Amino acid sequence: MHESPGSTPPTPRPDRLSRGDKVGLVLFGLLVIGFGVITDIRSAFQSTSKTDFGVYARAAWAARIGADVYIPTDNNGWHYNYPPTFAILMIPLADPYPFLGRGGYLPFGVSVAIWYVFSVWCVWAAVHTLATAVLPGAVRGSRRWWYARVMPVYVCIGAIGLTLGRGQVNALLVALVAAGFAASVRGRRLASGAWLAGAAALKIIPGLLVLYPLARRDGRAIAGGVVAAVVLLGLIPAAVWGVPRAIEANKKTVSLILAPAVAEDADQTRMKELHGAKATDNQSVQGAVQAWLYPDRSARPDTIDPVAKWAHWGMGGLLLAVTLLAGRRRLTPDPADQLVFLGALCAVMMLLTPISHMHYYAMVLPLVCGLWLRGMSLRPGSAGADPRTTAVLVAWGALTAIPLFPGPVFDWLRECGFGTAATIGLWAFGLGVMGRKPAAVEVTPEPVLVRRAA
Repeated sequence: MHESPGSTPPTPRPDRLSRGDKVGLVLFGLLVIGFGVITDIRSAFQSTSKTDFGVYARAAWAARIGADVYIPTDNNGWHYNYPPTFAILMIPLADPYPFLGRGGYLPFGVSVAIWYVFSVWCVWAAVHTLATAVLPGAVRGSRRWWYARVMPVYVCIGAIGLTLGRGQVNALLVALVAAGFAASVRGRRLASGAWLAGAAALKIIPGLLVLYPLARRDGRAIAGGVVAAVVLLGLIPAAVWGVPRAIEANKKTVSLILAPAVAEDADQTRMKELHGAKATDNQSVQGAVQAWLYPDRSARPDTIDPVAKWAHWGMGGLLLAVTLLAGRRRLTPDPADQLVFLGALCAVMMLLTPISHMHYYAMVLPLVCGLWLRGMSLRPGSAGADPRTTAVLVAWGALTAIPLFPGPVFDWLRECGFGTAATIGLWAFGLGVMGRKPAAVEVTPEPVLVRRAA
């Protein structure tokens, strides 16, 4: 068989999904739907609600009736521990106390379902936004296009699943960070800072990400962040409650949530549910050192040992300093390197907070995306990253998922910082590859469809 004279040049066609790829995507979609049904049942149709979403919904009810959002508790007795604006924005999904009438409110099960679907959309929006920013040339629907989006989710599946199952806010947080990054890549610097400020107004600790525009000397992004912070933390609460109550609500954010994490003489009324050494599945360096100092959980004091505090802040300061130094020396304009740097800051953000839960590992998704997409960008036409990057990501995903299993052994792995150590390793790997190009790039060409004549 020979190519006929005068035939049109061969047209490159993207590698399409195989039958196995399509079956895998369908099965994963069914898993997401099934998990959503289970989450809704566990959250709204059991005698004990197994979700954190109730905290936001109850605070939204308080915001709707003009009450203090930090006083009510959900049906499990948990308080709201976020900035006031989030409670205001959640008003459409408000949930009053069971002994009050529900006229004008959605059924709680419907609210849980809406929040779950929205959170799934946020995960997809985050990975799609980041992949589009780093690999804009990937042909939509090709294997390369799909693998750029689904593989980071698979790597972070443990943390993402825990976030979705518990109705947490991390999916929205990551979507806001992704929007900020994409705006930065597109030159929309004011919007970039505003998106990052939105993440900080949601959960406080992303305030650390102001270092991203600072490290890049991006004054417009910083200005956008300041304007967005004023609107989100000042103007919106003031419009709903008035200026005096808005100021008081923000003061409570500091006195009830921030100060107790760093000062022993601060308000410790929420120690058992938030700040105490035995209160939560704390994954911070502080929590791990505390567990090593007091291996017997039943005898472990609820007050953090000074040694654990010094170790935490010392390690956190070191991680932050090394990240900024690496950014100063090795950060390039390449969107892939920019995303790895932002992702490294997200990992440090998760490690630096004194109270870091297992579901916080979902905040490492930007770093996972950055490493995976960087590996793909160096392999044009390939549907995957290089073997070393793939192995590191798979190892991190496994090491952070293992402590999620029940049982004494897994409880100990969780408490002693197993996942924390793995995340520090991933952070170090990210900084190590940032700004480096391989001597030779192995290129996997796209299949070419050639028209032939008989």
